[in-house]
Amino acid sequence: MAAANFPVDWVAGGLCDLASMQSATSRERFERERFEMEAMPHLNDIFRTALRMVGERGRAEDVVQEVFLQAWKSFGKYEAGTNCRAWLYRILFHCVHHERRKWFRFPLLSEKEEFLETNLASEPPVPEHLSDQEILAALDQIPPGYRAVVLLVDVEEFAYKETSEILGVPIGTVMSRLSRGRKQLREKLADVARSYGIGKQALGGGAA
Repeated sequence: MAAANFPVDWVAGGLCDLASMQSATSRERFERERFEMEAMPHLNDIFRTALRMVGERGRAEDVVQEVFLQAWKSFGKYEAGTNCRAWLYRILFHCVHHERRKWFRFPLLSEKEEFLETNLASEPPVPEHLSDQEILAALDQIPPGYRAVVLLVDVEEFAYKETSEILGVPIGTVMSRLSRGRKQLREKLADVARSYGIGKQALGGGAA
């Protein structure tokens, strides 16, 4: 999505500033080259998800810049050859959680709600007849706790285990939030789906 491209120079410039604060040793140059090779290719994916989570481009840019600065500072702890994309997403959701506390925008799910959601039956995926833009517009309207899981599993195609590690929640919670998130997404898409002639049964919400 062209609209979800991050101004790369913002991050690259920040990394230059960090590197210039230290002596330009060969080790540091090697680390920066490795960072640029392994982490920077995921910049637009991280920004796209941040934008969907926080809802405003300016705030998403701030979050993404913080993600990559934090990633750079802790890159020495990153184990080469492991999943750098998943590692960056863990940092992203840590930063988003921190920003939520500042903005007082997104309530967290209650433990009771989580317990109830683990008992929900599995739901079929959202209809494929709708465009990405229509689905993402509806996705913006569901609660962030569910939105995060739908984004990671259905949009970014992370496995349940990876999503569990990124968000720091059990796999059962991932599955329950995904089920609930997909259900709410279908409800938001009902009017659009009907305009395409998709019946209630296609949306998984009709009676027999």
